[in-house]
Amino acid sequence: MKNFLLFLIAFIAVSTIANAQFSYNPNLKDILLTPLQEDCVSFNPNNIEIVAFGIAGEYRILDGNHALFLFPNYTEAKKAYTIITQYGVNKSCFVGRPDPSFSYLLQDKSSPSGAVAGEDCLDFNPATIKVVQIDGRWKILDGSHWLFDFNTSKSEAETAYKIIKKYGFTKSCYVGRPDPSLQYLRK
Repeated sequence: MKNFLLFLIAFIAVSTIANAQFSYNPNLKDILLTPLQEDCVSFNPNNIEIVAFGIAGEYRILDGNHALFLFPNYTEAKKAYTIITQYGVNKSCFVGRPDPSFSYLLQDKSSPSGAVAGEDCLDFNPATIKVVQIDGRWKILDGSHWLFDFNTSKSEAETAYKIIKKYGFTKSCYVGRPDPSLQYLRK
């Protein structure tokens, strides 16, 4: 009888936890069960350099002959260079190309963590984010705070959701605002 009661209590606890985990977002279970395919470009942060580009005062960060990022001015290019080298990030990743709806940087197979002086970051809680459709547009929200917009692409929103969960990102960071030339996530 004692074993039966322990089994019943464990079963009820597991059922309650499972239902609570998925109750705030009905499609969470389906999202997490779909395999995650990441689209990343590797580079060597020790080889990057800032190079003037064109006649409009723009700058690129290059790894050899490979262009990684484009910036409207030297100040933003230098800030991004500092972020890349201090975190040692070596992968630039995308959701939805050729015009990505979401991008992130990785250091090998993990999230950049710590802080770089002067970063412009907003905190969010990866445990409370959800994918929702608002006025026909798919978004990732943290509570009532809108974090990312994916227009009409539910699959891109779900992929970004899984990426945030996988790497435990807690901050959305920007170089240059209101139109950031680089957006990245970190712990």
